Amino acid sequence: MNHATPAQRAQLSALRRGRLRRRRGTLALLAAGLSVGVLVTLALGQSYTPLSTVARVLAGVDVPGASFTVGELRLPRAVACLLAGACFGLGGVAFQTLLRNPLASPDIIGISSGASAGAVFAIVALAWSGPAVALVAVAAGLGVALLIYLLSWRDGVTGARLILIGIGLAAMLQSVTAYLLMQAPSWSLQEALRWITGSVNGVRLTQALPLSLALG
Repeated sequence: MNHATPAQRAQLSALRRGRLRRRRGTLALLAAGLSVGVLVTLALGQSYTPLSTVARVLAGVDVPGASFTVGELRLPRAVACLLAGACFGLGGVAFQTLLRNPLASPDIIGISSGASAGAVFAIVALAWSGPAVALVAVAAGLGVALLIYLLSWRDGVTGARLILIGIGLAAMLQSVTAYLLMQAPSWSLQEALRWITGSVNGVRLTQALPLSLALG
C-alpha cells in the first residue's frame, strides 16, 4: 500500500466506498423487510387489526380487544421470534468467523444436536420440565463442544477436522434423540417434540428477557 500510486489508492478507496454503500443498502432493505414482516404479524391472524389500531396499541393506548390481541398475543410472539432469530444468526456468524469456514454452525457440527439430546433425555427419562430442561440442554451443548474440541486436537485444531468430527457426532446424537423419542410415553413425547422444534405459543414479553441478555 505504501508503494501504491495515487491512482491505485484512489481506485482502492472507490472500491471500499462502493462496498460500504452496498452493505448499507443491503442492511436498509433487510431492516425494511423486517419491519414490514413485524407489522404484518401484528395485524394479521384469526382476525385482522388495522395498522392504525396496531400503532395505537404500540403507543400504549388501551384499545378494547386489540390491546389483548396485539399487545398480549401477537407482540410477544413477534419479539421472541426476532430475538431468537438474532441469536441463531449471531451463533452462526461466531462459529464461521472463529473457524473460518462457511459450514461451521452449531447445527452442523453437533452442538445443537447435543443440546436437543440433553433436553429430550431430561424430559423423557427424568420427567423434568421448565428451566431445568434448559439448563441440561445448555450443559449438554457445552459438553459436546468440549468433546468435539478434544477429539479434534492433533497438535492443534484445524477447522476441517473439527467440522468432520462434529458432523459425525451430530449424526450419533440425532440417533440418540430418535431412540429416546421412540421410547417416550405420549404425555412427554409432545413436550419433547415441542422443545426440539420450538414454539412461541403462549410466550410473554417477560420470557424474552433471557434472549435479550443472551444477545447482550
